[in-house]
Amino acid sequence: MKRLVLTLLLAMAALPLAAADLFYMDLMRDGVHAYDRGDFGVAARHLRLACFGMLDEPKLLGECLARLALAQDKGKDVNGFRETFGRLVEVEERFQGYSQSSLPPAVRTALEQRMAALIPAPTLAASPQALRGGPAGRKTEVQASEKTPPAIRPPAPKPQSDKPQPIERATTPPPAAQPQPPPAPPPASREPTDAEKKQLDKARKLLGETGNVRQLREAFELAREVADAHPESRETQQLAGEAAYRISRWSDAADYLGRAGGPGDDQPELLFYLAVALYESGAAQAAAAPLRRSLPNLQRTPYVDGYAKKILGQ
Repeated sequence: MKRLVLTLLLAMAALPLAAADLFYMDLMRDGVHAYDRGDFGVAARHLRLACFGMLDEPKLLGECLARLALAQDKGKDVNGFRETFGRLVEVEERFQGYSQSSLPPAVRTALEQRMAALIPAPTLAASPQALRGGPAGRKTEVQASEKTPPAIRPPAPKPQSDKPQPIERATTPPPAAQPQPPPAPPPASREPTDAEKKQLDKARKLLGETGNVRQLREAFELAREVADAHPESRETQQLAGEAAYRISRWSDAADYLGRAGGPGDDQPELLFYLAVALYESGAAQAAAAPLRRSLPNLQRTPYVDGYAKKILGQ
């Protein structure tokens, strides 16, 4: 009798879990139906709740997150799309939940196209291969043109006005100017220590390997620490700014890339990163100048064209 009672209790305890599973599956189905009929806001709400109930099922969670991202994209929720992308990266890195899900090929293709358009190219390049379009992946990184950047011409002298200039009347000569002391020399820049140089080398290596998001965050922390200690070092500021851009920390990216004079015209990728970071952190007008300087020497991709349209209206 005791064994029978125990069996019944265990069966009853399992019922709410099964009901919850069915509930979340129904939510995902309702979200898909809402998406199909064009009700993207309702689809995103249903799918967001459905994903919450699938944390213990990586394959279902990967499918649910993919569909949620598409619904957010259709609903013009770019920030939501990027957050969902970050969750997809974690699910794929830990459990291969996206690559092993039962998503139809058409849905995968649609999602990967939108990721190529909305996710920063270096961030996407650092994501698992399955999120970049299958075994071969898609080449999405912003690349500098192979052409040598054009020489920078000095501005033309301002033409003199044809109007006669008024003749100044003689006046009492002004007192002789007092000699000014020479300006104080700028403080000597302190070279990074050997330990700091090792930090920078490690940060460059992590960025160059296009590792996962955790490695990119580590690269940013390493570069930021040295950049804050050496604000006069342009190279160090740019390394910290690029690392911040790669993890979509827009304000930090704009701050570091704008320090020490900012990128030159011979650094079109960094100029583009600065423009995107300014735009995404709310300084759309300030983003126009570095973007215009970058475009002549950048390979045009859907990602680049998307920001050119948003920032410059092109």
